[in-house]
Amino acid sequence: MLGAGLGTRLRPLTCSVPKPLMPVWGEPMLARTVALLRSWGVDDIVVNCHYLHGQIEKWCAANGCRASYEPDILGTGGVLNPLREWIGGDDFYLVNGDIVFDGVDECPFSPPDALPPSVIGECLVVEDGPRTIEAEPEGNLVTCWQSPDPGCRGTFTYCGVARLSAAVLGYVRETGCSSIVDAYEKAMMDGRFMKAVQPASLLWTDAGTVASYMAVNSDGEDNAFDAIPQVKAAMSAAGVEPGRLSPVSFLGARGSDRCFFRLGDAAVAIAYDDSKRSENAKYAAHARWLASKGVPVPRLLADLPGMKTQVFEWAGVERKMNIDEYVTVLEALAKFNALDPAGLDLEPPFNAELWEWERNLFAEYCLGGRYHMECPPAVAKELAAVAERLDREPPALVHRDFQSSNVLWRNGQMSIIDFQGMRMGPAAYDLASLLYDPYVSLAEKRRGEFAAFYGKLSGRPESADVLPFAAVQRLAQALGAYGRLASVGQPQFGRYVLPALENMLAAADEAGLDAVGALAEDLIAREQPASAEHKHCGCGCGEHPETDS
Repeated sequence: MLGAGLGTRLRPLTCSVPKPLMPVWGEPMLARTVALLRSWGVDDIVVNCHYLHGQIEKWCAANGCRASYEPDILGTGGVLNPLREWIGGDDFYLVNGDIVFDGVDECPFSPPDALPPSVIGECLVVEDGPRTIEAEPEGNLVTCWQSPDPGCRGTFTYCGVARLSAAVLGYVRETGCSSIVDAYEKAMMDGRFMKAVQPASLLWTDAGTVASYMAVNSDGEDNAFDAIPQVKAAMSAAGVEPGRLSPVSFLGARGSDRCFFRLGDAAVAIAYDDSKRSENAKYAAHARWLASKGVPVPRLLADLPGMKTQVFEWAGVERKMNIDEYVTVLEALAKFNALDPAGLDLEPPFNAELWEWERNLFAEYCLGGRYHMECPPAVAKELAAVAERLDREPPALVHRDFQSSNVLWRNGQMSIIDFQGMRMGPAAYDLASLLYDPYVSLAEKRRGEFAAFYGKLSGRPESADVLPFAAVQRLAQALGAYGRLASVGQPQFGRYVLPALENMLAAADEAGLDAVGALAEDLIAREQPASAEHKHCGCGCGEHPETDS
């Protein structure tokens, strides 16, 4: 059984638990497959391991299996080299340890002596998934392992379940990392084939992404999410009456490399990856610090760095805000921006390098990715000037993503979330994030009133002057982020492109940025035919505009 993979596509859930030990319907994938193989008469099972190998070794020791640790990953073919003596001359199974398959209670493969010498083994296939192999109708022999026409008639998906003749070892490269498919192809060139077997009742998925993994669990037992290791750990550590922690519901994965689970009416568990986003691990410490300063943030119930999991009190939902609630939020923002974070582990401050990164995000994923165009030189020059203007602002503590979706409400009480990226920079960046928020429509008059109110509260009356420049910078970053998120499978953010462009046009006009304004106007014209359903009430009351709440 193959259990050495990194589980990269299933992050952040696999940051602390190897994929084969992630549960499906309350039971680890590895346990389900081992039980099924044993029902077929398999007695001796070896599981190779590499990533988080200690957990798989411990599981094998407790469940009558042998672990084969690979300091360097050997691949699906190379895995067999350390096991040649163990395999001997016997037929054997080669099975992925991180898949889910069901509906095959009886062994689907033919008796070994019933196969002709030209058949070197049999493998399970389905007509779901990427369908990258081809098999001939008669005899079901695999004729191509890398189809040039995947998904067409006669193509199938290799399920990662095979029974093989020991003769396949003669086609496996004896050193280094190699794929078992390479061995299959060499055998085929030698006149020996794999037979494709497609049981009528076979259910199969590789549960390779967070979305597909959650979909599989949603189809199972009612309490399937309770068994996810990060959720189990969160429920145990929350310190809340157990009855209030169920049912468990999956709230989704975010572009910030985090997954969210709601635990009844009491808590939220956040599983995170900090290998690329170190700020995710800081969220708990920041929450404690902000709470100690009187900033309304969700109460931290538990911090479990070993499980890459944090547990917070359920803070409510995002919703449309009325004028009085905007006042409350602006008061909290002024307090936030005025804090002295001396000694706190912040992200690097806004500087020329970060401003340039935001501009490049806009150019690459919005202009290049969505519109297939380069950033006009005049626009690039104005955006560089915007960054220079913002760099002259006195530094303050900045949330970085102070938009309406990061303000939650419960029983009339507000909580600010997603502050893990806070750093020093111009306070106007946060104010622009809120007042030029693509998720909410505010009339120009209302926006001006709110900006003046914040300036009076914060003692920064000049913030109204720099606000449109900060808005252009922030909206360039947001548009780039929407494009990047769409490129990694979150197309729903595309609905906010048009309002973001409309806000950019308004801000550019206020700031006297003619080139940016002309570009925004051009992009708006391109977007409007595809966005007829997007409407603004125009009154600026905050009650009517669409949000994703």
